Amino acid sequence: MRVWTTDDGLPHNSINHISQDSRGYLWISTWEGPVRFNGRNFLLYFDEVGVPDPGTLFIGENPYTREIVSTGARGGVAYFRHSSDGGHWRSSPRVYNRVDFALFTSPSCTWFGTVSSGVVRECDGQRTTFDSQAGLPSDAVLQLSQDASDRVWAGTDRGIAYFDAAQQRFVGLAALPKGYSFGIVPAQDGFIYATVDRQVFQIEPESLLVTPWPVTYPSTITELYQSADGVIWVGTHEHGLTTLTREPPQMTSVENGLPNNHILSIFMDREGILWVGTHRGLIQFRAAQFHSHRNEDGLGYDYVRALTELPDGSVLVGGLGGVKRITDEVIEPYATTSNVASESVLSFATDAQQRLYVGTFTNGLYVLKNEQELVHYDETSNFSEGNYRDLVIARDGYLYAATSIGVMRSKMNPDGTLEPPDYLNKQSGLPDEIIYALHEANNGDLWIGSMRGLSVFRDGKVERVDLSSVSDAEFIFGFHEDLERLYVTSDRGLLVYTKSTEQWQLFDSDNGFPVIKFFDVVRDNNGDLWLASGRGLLFINNDEFERALFDDNPTTPIASSFYKGFHGLASAQINTGGPAMLVTSSDELWVATSRGVGHYLPQQSSQIKQTPPRPVIEKVAVDGQAITPNTYLSANAGRIEFYFAGLGYHYPEGIAYRAMLAGYDEDWYSVPLDRLSVAYTELPPGAFIFEIQAAYPDGTWSDAATFTFHKLPTLWQRPMYWFAVAVGLCIAVFLIIRLRVYNLARSKARLQELVREQTASLQQLAHQDSLTKLANRRAFDELLKHKIRQHDGHSTLALVLMDLDHFKAVNDRYLHTTGDKVLQRIARVLSDSARDCDMIARWGGEEFAILISTIKSTDVPAFAERLRETIRATDMHELVADFNITASFGVAILQSDETAASLIRRADKALYQAKAQGRDCVIMSTD
Repeated sequence: MRVWTTDDGLPHNSINHISQDSRGYLWISTWEGPVRFNGRNFLLYFDEVGVPDPGTLFIGENPYTREIVSTGARGGVAYFRHSSDGGHWRSSPRVYNRVDFALFTSPSCTWFGTVSSGVVRECDGQRTTFDSQAGLPSDAVLQLSQDASDRVWAGTDRGIAYFDAAQQRFVGLAALPKGYSFGIVPAQDGFIYATVDRQVFQIEPESLLVTPWPVTYPSTITELYQSADGVIWVGTHEHGLTTLTREPPQMTSVENGLPNNHILSIFMDREGILWVGTHRGLIQFRAAQFHSHRNEDGLGYDYVRALTELPDGSVLVGGLGGVKRITDEVIEPYATTSNVASESVLSFATDAQQRLYVGTFTNGLYVLKNEQELVHYDETSNFSEGNYRDLVIARDGYLYAATSIGVMRSKMNPDGTLEPPDYLNKQSGLPDEIIYALHEANNGDLWIGSMRGLSVFRDGKVERVDLSSVSDAEFIFGFHEDLERLYVTSDRGLLVYTKSTEQWQLFDSDNGFPVIKFFDVVRDNNGDLWLASGRGLLFINNDEFERALFDDNPTTPIASSFYKGFHGLASAQINTGGPAMLVTSSDELWVATSRGVGHYLPQQSSQIKQTPPRPVIEKVAVDGQAITPNTYLSANAGRIEFYFAGLGYHYPEGIAYRAMLAGYDEDWYSVPLDRLSVAYTELPPGAFIFEIQAAYPDGTWSDAATFTFHKLPTLWQRPMYWFAVAVGLCIAVFLIIRLRVYNLARSKARLQELVREQTASLQQLAHQDSLTKLANRRAFDELLKHKIRQHDGHSTLALVLMDLDHFKAVNDRYLHTTGDKVLQRIARVLSDSARDCDMIARWGGEEFAILISTIKSTDVPAFAERLRETIRATDMHELVADFNITASFGVAILQSDETAASLIRRADKALYQAKAQGRDCVIMSTD
């Protein structure tokens, strides 16, 4: 389930009606007006574009004319037709009063249901009114429908009637009671289903025999809808949604996560997605790649930390509210009388006798067998009170636990009980005692991930693992091992250790990863890689990752998919835990999130990928003006922009696009996910076809939507012009040659002088930043290398990298012209504050570099701090009122035998730490 509200761009939270047109757009009627939805954006049409009513009650496509018809609260009717310049509305004369429904029965006839004037039939522009005098039970019409025999049925606030064409009047059914009728459905089984108040009635279409449905609903039925798969959906006034069966109704309501129980509209689109309108937003029920078991689904809590598979294939879930079991998608209580059922659970482990060990957050360690508690260990039994983040039952007969005071180690007895523990801590060689993850390797080594790095416990000793050659990672969160490699997740990316070569590799943002802080890693039964982060799940195909492992380039791009909330997860925040990801024996992936348990459904994923979304070109504009296909653009046309959308609704934010301008581009190119437009400028003359394709992640590409146009040549680009020019050139060449011989000697001397002048000017430009007049990076790099070569090891040489804080906000808010003036002001401040012997350069963008020499190493931090305070105090009021700016500094002092690249890298890391610690500070690099 997914919900859109006004917080997501919906203009109003009451969704009166939902439909889909033949192109694939969803249309929504709201009290603010008609809305078109492409999956990413809600486009509201106001009265100034031809919509007569501010509030709409019905919207749908006339299947005969392909026009969108919108009816409103003031009796207005408007018609919309798509076009390449965005489409246009036209309105028709008002239909008496509020129009709640429209029914299209033939190419020439439309029926309108009004709230106080009965039914209005409009055929070929002529309107006829049928009210209570013409047989309607009431003049307040709530629903219209046409059955297989072309009879028109009307539901009113006092019952149901059908239109008798021979008598030209409505006829009621005596067997039906009086009451509110919001739903009439001619069903696929041949019957007509109609609602009156809280009841459904089955009507035989030939005999009109009425049979009451054996189920009464808990409140008035406000919507009855049959989807393409034959399911009839029932929406109620106060109790939510269900399906029409002969069993007691199982309501999907606020208790299950529905935002509101009053169902206003129901619709299923061409992808099989169910849309529901309520007074609190638009709800979508869809087959997604993931789904979640949440607190409101029966889990009893949301924050999940640990998962394990039981022998019967069910999944045990531990989190902030205890332990639950999920069997065949059904959440069940964990049948134990132990207090662990309601503890805050962090970790699970199971021994060979299927005894379950449960680590908690604040109340020690539990041991259970067949759901019965064997023993509970806490501080009264010399065990740590809490924070059992991970558990390992090792082959050496010990239970190891990751805690906040080190690695707990306890000898296991044959009956599952534990001996008093000891701890591996700093005194044992660990870098710190806050332990996040443990893993027993195939060779018996115990790998330990902590807050300050990676360690391994072998042969009774703790050994630190030096990762500095590949990464500056410190936080180690998770492990996974296969026959060839060990995979380690950290705060700086994925670390991979190849056992045969004893080599480490790092995969991070340089390889195209959208995030680099990973909490857990698994490879499923296909060998595909899954990485858990606080912002979603990263998926990498096995073949793709194997290719990257053997690529000599450490920054080789890796194709991946990033799964977030809109892919079906109730929350994209995957937690740390023991373990936080689980691949079951049936190759199902489960993940612990901050809102329940996420569950990957590969079958649904495959089905979704095989049906690509349909792309549409919504608008094409040249220099801001909309154009139609086959337009001939003038020679001076500048920018042409194409606006498009992929009309798929499973997870529209994840739709991939690729575009090509035939006649200009040689191949397809990928469009960034956050963009729904492509622009070209200064195209040459010629004929062009713009093509756009769409696909779900890793899915099949759709057929292309196309737009053809032409650009005319300028005068100088036409053949006759060039013929005339050629003739003139032949005459001119003869004269020029003779004149050239005469002036050659004089020109040679002048040219040599100009070359000398230009060479001097270019040399200056090559070493100077044009905006700030400081040295540029090229000049700075040359000087830095020169200084390092001359450095004798006795004097101090320091590098300061400075970055203006939040400078992008300056450009975004005050435009780049103001930003440029700020950079010039900062450059002057640096020049005035530095010494003559210091080298200052604009490093790039809002970054500056200062090379300090002839200074004591102990004075370097104070020097950088003075610069920071000077910048903070710089008055910018003449540029922008009430504005000041701060800067972050990273400082590195040259060490013996250090290269320029190493010095720059250390200063840059220190600058990164300054930003991470809140900006406006100075961080000195460690040696």
